[in-house]
Amino acid sequence: MNLLLASLQSANRLVWIQAIGRLLCQVAYGLISFYIPILFVNHIGLSAASVGFAVGLSAVSEVSGHFIGGTLADLSGWGRKRVLMLAAALGIGVSLILTVATALPLLIVASLLLGISLGFYWTASSAAVMDAASPGDRHHAFALMGVSEYIGVGIGVFGGSLLLGAIQERPQAIFLGCAVIFFAFLLLMQFTMQQGQQPQAKPGTAEQGIFIALKDKLLLVFMAANVFFTTYVALVTSTIPLYFTNFVAGADPTPGVSVSSTANLFTWCYIGVGALMQLPLAQLLTPYPRVRVLIAAMLLWGAGFSLLWATGSFVDGQFVWGVVALCLLSISSVAYKPFFSAIVSDLAPDTLRGAYMAVSSQCWTIGYFIGPVLGGWAMDQSDSVAHLFWLGVGASSLLCVGILWIFETINPAIAHSTPAASALSSKPEA
Repeated sequence: MNLLLASLQSANRLVWIQAIGRLLCQVAYGLISFYIPILFVNHIGLSAASVGFAVGLSAVSEVSGHFIGGTLADLSGWGRKRVLMLAAALGIGVSLILTVATALPLLIVASLLLGISLGFYWTASSAAVMDAASPGDRHHAFALMGVSEYIGVGIGVFGGSLLLGAIQERPQAIFLGCAVIFFAFLLLMQFTMQQGQQPQAKPGTAEQGIFIALKDKLLLVFMAANVFFTTYVALVTSTIPLYFTNFVAGADPTPGVSVSSTANLFTWCYIGVGALMQLPLAQLLTPYPRVRVLIAAMLLWGAGFSLLWATGSFVDGQFVWGVVALCLLSISSVAYKPFFSAIVSDLAPDTLRGAYMAVSSQCWTIGYFIGPVLGGWAMDQSDSVAHLFWLGVGASSLLCVGILWIFETINPAIAHSTPAASALSSKPEA
C-alpha cells in the first residue's frame, strides 16, 4: 500500500489531467474498437471479412496520424494541446459517422479517421506526459497512464454492454455515447491544459523532428526490441482468446475456457492484475536500471507464453496453467511498458518529444500487424502446431533480450540509467 501511495503522490496536477484524459479516451476508443465488429456484422449485416478490412485500415491511417501529430505537437504554433483537441474533434466525427453508417464506404471513412485520431492522441498525449513529469518520475507517470488505460477499456467494454441492453432497437446509438465522451475530453484539454507548457524548439527544428528521430541509431535499435513487446501484446488480445476456445476448451472438466469464461479470465487475470499491479510494480522497480527491468520483463513474457503451451498440452490442471500464464503475461506487460516509455523520453531531446514518440509509436503499428497475422496462421494449423507455436513465441523473447543487450553496449549511460539518475539530467535541445 505504501508503494501505491508513493506512486500516486509522485504524479503532479498536469500528469493527473493527462491520466483523466486517457481514461476518457480509452473508454471511447475501447468501446468503438470492441463493438464495431459486433454491430456491423450482426446488426447491419456486413460480412466479417469486409468489416475486418475496414477496421484494419485504421492501422494504416494511424501511421500518418503519428507522424503528422508528432510534428504538429512540437511546433510552437500548434503544440500538444491543439493536437489533443483535434484528436477529440476527429473522435466526435468518427462517433457520429458510426451512428448513421449502414454501408461499407462510411465504415471505411470512419475507420480511416479513427486511425488519424488515435495517432494524434497517442503521440501528443505521451509528449505531454513527458513535459509534465520530471525525468525521475516519468516511469511513475506512464504507469499511472497504464492504469487509466486498463480502467478506461474495462469501462468502455462493460458500459457498452449495458448501453446495448438499454437501446436494443437502435444499437448504433451506442456510438453517440462515444461522441459525448470525446466532447468531455475536448473540454478537459481546453480548460485545464495550458498552451505554453512545452519546451520550444529552435526555428526550423520541429519541422525536421521526424527525420532527426529516424537518424537516431539508438532509437532505432530500441524500436527493434520493442516490436517484440508490441507483437506479444497483440498476440494476447487477438490470438490467445481463440486458442483458449478452440484448442483448450473441453480438455479439462474445470470450467474456464468457454467463450464467456475466457472473457472472464481475461478480465480478471490480464486486465485486472494489470490494473492492480501497474503502480506498485513501477515503484518497486524504481531502483533498478531501466533496461534491466525490460530484460527481466521480456524473460517473463517468454515464461508466460511457454505456460500457454503447457495449458494446451497437458490435460491435468489446464485451468490453473491458463490462469498463471495470463497473470505472468499481465505482470510482464505492466513492468515493461512504463519503463519503455521512460527510456524513449530519455532518448528524445526536450523539444522533439512529439517526433520521437511518433517514430517509436510505429512499434505498435508493426506489432499489431505481425501479431494477428502470425497468430491467425498458427490457429489455422493442426493442434500440435497451435500448441508448439507458443513455445516458439516464448523462445523469441531471447532475441529481444539480445537486442536490448546491444542497446546497452551502444550507449551504457542511457541504457543503465535509473529514474534517480535521469532526474539529474535530460537530453539537451536539438
